[in-house]
Amino acid sequence: MLGEAVTAGDVLLEIETDKAGMDHPDGSKVPVNEIIALLAEEGDDLSKIEIPKSNAAPKSEEKQTQAPKQEPQHQQQTASTPSSKLLSPAVAHLLLQHHITDVTKIPSTGPKGRVLKGDVLAFLGKIKARPAPEPTIPQPKTLPPPSKAASAPSKAPSSASTPAATPESSFTDSPASNMRKVIASRLSESKTTIPHSYVTRDIVIDNMMKLRRVLADELGVKVSVNDFLIKAASLALRDVPETNVQFASSDSAKQIKDVDISVAVATPTGLITPIIKGADTRGVQSVSLIVKELAEKAKKNKLKPEEYQGGSFSISNLGMFGVNNFSAIINLPQASILAVGGARTVFKPAAVEETDLLSDSEVFDFLGGQSKKSASPSSLSTTKKTRDDLDLIDFLGGNTSLKKSTSTSETALGDEVLRRLRPSLEQSQVVSVTLSIDERVVDSEVAGQFLGRLSHYVENPESMVL
Repeated sequence: MLGEAVTAGDVLLEIETDKAGMDHPDGSKVPVNEIIALLAEEGDDLSKIEIPKSNAAPKSEEKQTQAPKQEPQHQQQTASTPSSKLLSPAVAHLLLQHHITDVTKIPSTGPKGRVLKGDVLAFLGKIKARPAPEPTIPQPKTLPPPSKAASAPSKAPSSASTPAATPESSFTDSPASNMRKVIASRLSESKTTIPHSYVTRDIVIDNMMKLRRVLADELGVKVSVNDFLIKAASLALRDVPETNVQFASSDSAKQIKDVDISVAVATPTGLITPIIKGADTRGVQSVSLIVKELAEKAKKNKLKPEEYQGGSFSISNLGMFGVNNFSAIINLPQASILAVGGARTVFKPAAVEETDLLSDSEVFDFLGGQSKKSASPSSLSTTKKTRDDLDLIDFLGGNTSLKKSTSTSETALGDEVLRRLRPSLEQSQVVSVTLSIDERVVDSEVAGQFLGRLSHYVENPESMVL
């Protein structure tokens, strides 16, 4: 703010790149009135604006402003022909901000016809004070009255020529930030130039969740599911280096030696991907600490360019929003990105032990002493009915008259057979992951190999170096 006092350490300005902003505090020895930065709109011609190089101009200006007091009429004459060659940084910025290109229209009061900041503000005040001209509404041309034959169809064009009024409150134009413009441009380029292909797989995370609870309860180490997945993906990239590549040209692919994983982080201004460098050489706890630190800096718009530019592989996780699965757009110039969904519970048949398998004699005895080949249709239907009845008896707790009429040995045999035949379900937690690949450099077979190694590390977390 003009005239505001500053002390050492106060932020004077913020330099914003396409995806981050960097504050520059006070402390540098810069003379007063020295130019720090010049702001301009795209397409503005700055060659017509000459910025004073010497900061001694303000002192000479003070002396010159006192002398013309004896001849106020002469000052009015010089005010009519302002000079566009000597403009202070504040005046230049104000002119660019309000898109004023013709400085000669502004009455000047400064020495030698120089336009001061007050002159520009006064000029803007006059412009705002002028009543806006009323829009001229074109009058319809008077036409001779139509004949009776043409009077009927003439009503249709009149209704069609008047468009329906659209309420102004139906939408609001929000100007896109520089970061949003860059995101839109890069994603459009990626989606239109890269032949995307998608490979999906479900991964069981039961063992990983058990290890996560052990680390939290016994060691006090809190590690998220995403931290485990970052570590597992880094090891899978090391095992399948064909996925750790970039498209270089139509006849070559760039093999990346380092495993640097970009992690998508949502910020108020858009999505940004800070990088976990050397993720394959770090432990899960180290990965977790770096992710938290970079995510906090990203949300405050404090990331340095080297902290988000680069990377060889990306991970995007929407599981915390209840998303089961999705596919992500590849982050240029990378060749693949892993989309992670949320954990969900599934049921699957339990593994059958060899001791639970029915022998031929047990099946023969259960069928009433008849083999499957010799059993008649009537006996099979009776047998099936008996099996259904036994199953129902077992479900109801055995308190039925049918069970009372059967012998103890027959009932025991039926219960044992039904126990072995009854399916047993196991509960597991799984996540769906989808790998988006650039088919120009990564084949679907290679993507399948990568997901196989990823699944191995997640389902066997002890194989990961903690």
